Amino acid sequence: MLEDIELLKSESILDGLRFPHKIKKVTQIVITSGQFLCLVDFRSWSLKAPAVALFLPGQMVESIDLDDDFEGFGMVMSKDFTDSLNLPISLHERLFIKDTQFYSVSEDVIEVLSSFYRQVANLMKQHDNPYMEDIAKHLFSAYYYGLGYYMHGLQSQPSLMTSQQEKCERFMALVAEHFKSEREVGFYADKLCVSSKYLSTLLKQETGMTAFDWIERHVVLYAKSCLSSTSMTIQQISDELDFPSQSVFGKYFKRVEGVSPKEYRQSLSLGIFH
Repeated sequence: MLEDIELLKSESILDGLRFPHKIKKVTQIVITSGQFLCLVDFRSWSLKAPAVALFLPGQMVESIDLDDDFEGFGMVMSKDFTDSLNLPISLHERLFIKDTQFYSVSEDVIEVLSSFYRQVANLMKQHDNPYMEDIAKHLFSAYYYGLGYYMHGLQSQPSLMTSQQEKCERFMALVAEHFKSEREVGFYADKLCVSSKYLSTLLKQETGMTAFDWIERHVVLYAKSCLSSTSMTIQQISDELDFPSQSVFGKYFKRVEGVSPKEYRQSLSLGIFH
């Protein structure tokens, strides 16, 4: 079971990640110094220490940038391990089901998280300890109860979005839900009870990209994440994205990226694209 836990030091937080990257395991990064910037599911986040970032399975991380002063640590856990903790449904939902969690926290919280990290690191060195697995489960259960408490105490800021910005947010949510099967702007315009022209003009004004650009970006980023971080075949990715054929998918991808899906995947091993 301990093979389902991985601890990350500052210098290894980006190791093993190829961008865009589809998160497969619960991943938490604690920022103890410096600044942390990332792009997750098409939303940009910037955090300064002390802070905590929690990435959830299924999310797509397009990039992570750490400044020169960055220090921190990370913990990666498989779903099997977190499920084995038998956390209450309410706590499980708060931690692992809702949207990406990015929080600024107090130095006291950082000290608690750092102490926990050191305990787990020391435990994982005790290879002859017959109770290692049980101790790890109890440690992580206590840890998640504590984390849930801190997260519950953080008050969300009131929305200051304009009606136009709220409509853009609704569009983004709809695209995230339907992009695998719906690539026509009209579908989303109908859902929002506006014209396609109005929706694209609004998106262009608010984000610098048209509605079609955003749909296209979702499709291609998802394809790139599958090509870079899964063993899915190109045909399987094409089917997942509901293209009529692998050929049509290939032409769509190449029009956007300038290379075919096969060429993109091959280039990853050469370090050409990131």
